[in-house]
Amino acid sequence: MCEYCNQTSVTVERMDPDEESVCEWISDDGLESCDRPAVYSVLEWYVEDHLCDTHLEQVKRHLDEGLAEFLESVGFGSQYELHSIHQEESCDYISPASAQSWQPCGKRAGHAKYTLENLCLCAEHFAEMGYDSSAPAKS
Repeated sequence: MCEYCNQTSVTVERMDPDEESVCEWISDDGLESCDRPAVYSVLEWYVEDHLCDTHLEQVKRHLDEGLAEFLESVGFGSQYELHSIHQEESCDYISPASAQSWQPCGKRAGHAKYTLENLCLCAEHFAEMGYDSSAPAKS
């Protein structure tokens, strides 16, 4: 585990009843989604990937080429920070070309892709994902 894996942080707010958002939960297989009204907004920072130098450059290139803007335009927006790491980790990057085998790179990783994700969730999926429902109301 790298030094950033311990720095996961979650901020939860109960959404204002006047805000009209739909639950953004999607099943792991991507076949199911939820259309109930969202009740909670969850902001979560976490390490998404550990990257070797080669895959760090590839990720930067994808982001520079507009991948982040495209993902945001179709509802998968996130913010990223790329940090150097000192603790030994293996590169988690899975090349789209090898997606059928789902084999990560495995080389020594020197970087962590730290991701901020924002999800709006209904009460059921909020609880199912293990978040604390004692969130303060949005003011």
